Amino acid sequence: MPKTKNPKSSATADGIDLHMKLAPAQDRARTTIEQIIQATADLLGEVGIERISTNLVCERAGITPPALYRYFPNKYAILHEMGRRLMEAEDAIVFRWLESGSGDRDTSIEQQIARQVELGRALRQVALSQPGGVWILRVMRSVPTLREVRAESTRVVIEAIYQRLRSVWPKVDAARLRAAATLSTNLSTATNEMILDEPELEDDVSREFARMIALYYADLLGPMPR
Repeated sequence: MPKTKNPKSSATADGIDLHMKLAPAQDRARTTIEQIIQATADLLGEVGIERISTNLVCERAGITPPALYRYFPNKYAILHEMGRRLMEAEDAIVFRWLESGSGDRDTSIEQQIARQVELGRALRQVALSQPGGVWILRVMRSVPTLREVRAESTRVVIEAIYQRLRSVWPKVDAARLRAAATLSTNLSTATNEMILDEPELEDDVSREFARMIALYYADLLGPMPR
């Protein structure tokens, strides 16, 4: 039987509860949650974050307020869940990229550039394919209550990149590797979000960013260890 979340563990410093009350256990519950998320995604593009309300979401989703409040305590909890899903999907792409060896920097500069460009494209596609994905990225930048969703994802990705670099390049200074993982992750996020906001920049900016990162790592890491 689904359990209610502990409100003390899910509230922010300003008292806003950001988590779902119940985990969906049946198809009907999952359908309701998806209706809520899709309605919120549609409304983000139409009215913006400030004007969205749970009443508007209910009206668009065709459900009653009690049905929404069974799962989400407020609009920020809906946005939090959307952000969590998006970050989880993005993180999975990075983890697969690392596990495949694509980020090991053990090939030519041009191959590294191509791999970095492809990674950026895959991450942007996730945002474009998720309900309200691009809007959720903007919300996580602009709404203090939701910034931690992106921040936690960033910390997880930085640690994964750092650990992979340490395993492949054990002789390189650990502090510099962590700094490199931090810089490249944050710059990648900024570049991808800029391209999503201005798609006409994609071809030029994505490749220039990839070249910048490849050359930076080549200078930091040196020849591939044997």
